[in-house]
Amino acid sequence: MSHKACLAFTRALGAAAIFTSFSPACVSPALAHTIVGNRVFPATLTIDDPGVNDELALPTFGYMAAANYDGTAGPISYTLGWEYSKTITADLAVYIGSGGYTWQKNPSAGGWANLETQLKYVFYQNPEHEFIIAGAANVEWGHTGSGQNSSLPSDPYTTITPKIYVGKGFGDAPVDWLRPFAITGEMDYNIPTHPVSAFLTQDAYGNNIIGLDQTPSVLTYGATLQYSLLYANSFVYEVPDLFKRLIPAFEGVFSSPVSNIGPSAPGNWTHATTGVVGPSIYYIGQTFEIGVMAQLPINRASGKHVGAVAVLDFFLDDILPDSLGKPLFGPPQPRIANLH
Repeated sequence: MSHKACLAFTRALGAAAIFTSFSPACVSPALAHTIVGNRVFPATLTIDDPGVNDELALPTFGYMAAANYDGTAGPISYTLGWEYSKTITADLAVYIGSGGYTWQKNPSAGGWANLETQLKYVFYQNPEHEFIIAGAANVEWGHTGSGQNSSLPSDPYTTITPKIYVGKGFGDAPVDWLRPFAITGEMDYNIPTHPVSAFLTQDAYGNNIIGLDQTPSVLTYGATLQYSLLYANSFVYEVPDLFKRLIPAFEGVFSSPVSNIGPSAPGNWTHATTGVVGPSIYYIGQTFEIGVMAQLPINRASGKHVGAVAVLDFFLDDILPDSLGKPLFGPPQPRIANLH
């Protein structure tokens, strides 16, 4: 699992897994903003943006109400997380962060998520066509969060996740009404290092038997459709001051177990695809971003009511461009955006 966008979705349903034998996975909301040519891709809340940056997301907040298998209300979770990203070169960055701490109601519980690290590299970008492709390797380190004796334990195993990102702005479109639009996408494959673990239990007659607990590998995929009033105001038409730094969007992220799933059984959602969709909006300041999203579960396995997730993201590459905000090696990434 990861701590990025879907932060609230993942952690809240992870909490519900204690009671429903279901454990979803979600993409990281590694939180950053990316500039390719004249296009600003904001730090979206379901998937990561496609670039590398020097930024600090603190805090990220999430709320989600889960559902039990029988349709009754499940745990309600509130999450506070964080992430720090540091560029090594203009195209390479390292990330460290966590889903943070989760408070749960119905029943009451609490616990810390595992730490995560990530190495991300931009393979290709074309400023003229506002196009970018990147990849990453993420590791969620088992036993770095709350222990198994906690009321809300973290995963006791490490998970390795390769990722691919893409972003495309339509500033090169031949018609003006298309030019403020942009799309981004992300696909991850979560691979647990302990897919099967054994435990001792008893059968109906009191005999000791060895049981197997399977942790599936999960494919997570998501996308955003953005309409940049920031871009429109600079290159297409004048926007009132109140709205000209806003980027409204519609987003979705989904997770499907694909291997090591085990047999389907009543009382759990082991084979279910889960996800959330919903509208979001981002304010892009000179040195920070504020984003908020309403998360609508796609099915009962994903949640019972509309959830919410929000972030405050600081642009260290703009706050401290000559020290902490620049790459360790080489020049910073060219940024030719002329937005106002």
